[in-house]
Amino acid sequence: MDKSHKYKIVDGNNQVMELERQDKVKDLGVWFDDRLTFREHINEKINKAYMMLGVIKRNFKYLTVSTFVLLYKSMVRLHLDYCSSVWAPYMKGDIEAIEKVQKWLLS
Repeated sequence: MDKSHKYKIVDGNNQVMELERQDKVKDLGVWFDDRLTFREHINEKINKAYMMLGVIKRNFKYLTVSTFVLLYKSMVRLHLDYCSSVWAPYMKGDIEAIEKVQKWLLS
């Protein structure tokens, strides 16, 4: 892809504006990069999931299994599942990083 190509758009007043090239853009909560690796999005979601797990562990000392599962599904898993059909990890390292979040629960 030629990164030096300039794109232009004409607005309603017939003024020509040049569009800036972006290396990444966030749309509907998903980070898209110029190579569609979703690496930044995956890292952001993993960090958010760890933060939520920390909140659960700090604030809820004595939980029944069913209560923990409810908290996990509502506070952690939603971050890892949101729009996963769009950014579904296909690289081994990304898959292992996401699975590591789930394995952290057992430790």
